[in-house]
Amino acid sequence: MKNFLPLISVIVPVYNAQDYVERCVRSLMKQTYQNLEIILIDDGSTDDSLDICGKLKMEDGRIRVFSQPNRGVGAVRNLGLSLAQGAYLAFVDSDDWIDSDMYESLWKLMAERQADIVCCAHCREEEKRTVVVGGGADILEFSRKDAFEALRQEQFILNFLWDKLFRRELFDGITFPEKRKFEDLIVSPQWLSKADKVVYLSQPKYHYSVRSGSLTNGIKSTDMDWRYEMVKALAEQNRFCKEHHLWEKASGKLFRTCVHLLNRLLLLPVTPAYQQMQAYCLSVIQEKDSVKGLGISYRFKQWLLADCWVIYTHLYRWGKKFTCRNVG
Repeated sequence: MKNFLPLISVIVPVYNAQDYVERCVRSLMKQTYQNLEIILIDDGSTDDSLDICGKLKMEDGRIRVFSQPNRGVGAVRNLGLSLAQGAYLAFVDSDDWIDSDMYESLWKLMAERQADIVCCAHCREEEKRTVVVGGGADILEFSRKDAFEALRQEQFILNFLWDKLFRRELFDGITFPEKRKFEDLIVSPQWLSKADKVVYLSQPKYHYSVRSGSLTNGIKSTDMDWRYEMVKALAEQNRFCKEHHLWEKASGKLFRTCVHLLNRLLLLPVTPAYQQMQAYCLSVIQEKDSVKGLGISYRFKQWLLADCWVIYTHLYRWGKKFTCRNVG
């Protein structure tokens, strides 16, 4: 059966994942859809990840192993795209794993529904619990317009690469930004804009591991630089969608992330770097269409931040002090 199915290239960035990469790769080796090309790219790991990849390659001829000096996940994915030989593409992070029938399930839907992208629900594997994200029994179909609205609302179609199977040509001409965080946010509207039909499978097939030190989870949520990079990536995504008339409404996530960063900055000492972050977030919020199509609470907060910034800062700081005093 393998020889009658199209080749799926699975691109796996690897970085300091010696405790997880074998579990990841073996979940790929056990796929019921067997016509796979498994591309493992080590991004300058300082542990035994590359050696483990080499040993796994000896067990399965479908595995190809490459290495490069540390350049980040964007550069790894660009290399993977240049190496991939399959008619279809998939992406897996090296600390995650997938169900044995994931690619068979996604491929069947892609063939039956003539889809360009098929995505599925996933399990968020936390230290002490598993959270199913988007689970259910439904199979949903989206036109391009509906898919972009789902992406804007973060419902069913997410910015992640790893919960999807793609037609290879969707990535023609696309380059992941290098040395940037949140490159998925920047690139997602580019490949989605080429898709005529997207299908969503509500059964969770992907297991997303939450840990520190991985390529995509290496920055703590308290890091202001990390939050600032997210704001900039969301702003770039929003700009692309506006310029290409893909979103009729504003991005609520961009607005909320800006507000959250501004609130955190108000509680920290003033530095030139933090002043730059503040100015950028305020410039995004002050754009006239930053809350277009959103609810009244968004419009009120935009007015408060754009026109009453000094009052807002005093109220927010006072509220935090009052809350801390009551808790204490």
